[in-house]
Amino acid sequence: MRRRDFVALIGAVGSWPIGAWGQRNNKIPRVGVLWHAGSAKEEGTYFRALLEGLNALGYIDGETISFEHRFPNEVPDRFLSLAAELAALKVDVLPWHTSTALACARRASVAEGRPDLATGAGLAADYVSG
Repeated sequence: MRRRDFVALIGAVGSWPIGAWGQRNNKIPRVGVLWHAGSAKEEGTYFRALLEGLNALGYIDGETISFEHRFPNEVPDRFLSLAAELAALKVDVLPWHTSTALACARRASVAEGRPDLATGAGLAADYVSG
């Protein structure tokens, strides 16, 4: 190998990590979860299933994903205020799993100017049937 080729090779290899670092997206996704019970303990298996399922996909709470959990304790007024709180926190997605949470999440996300924020298991059914 000629010296010129060797220097070019070292230069290319040495600059590659810098270019790769420039392409990284360091933003950790924020998920605002609007539960229906009063605590994580009351949500039990659903709460654990969410965290374990995302862990299995490589999302680790606090490292590669960030959760904002809110527990309205099945009080209708609290659903709306906590949904508004999550929307104001600029979470990336606001999943739900009850019709009350859906209505409040949609209302809060529209009020924040982000009508596409509320999503969840029931949303696909809305699009299919509607």
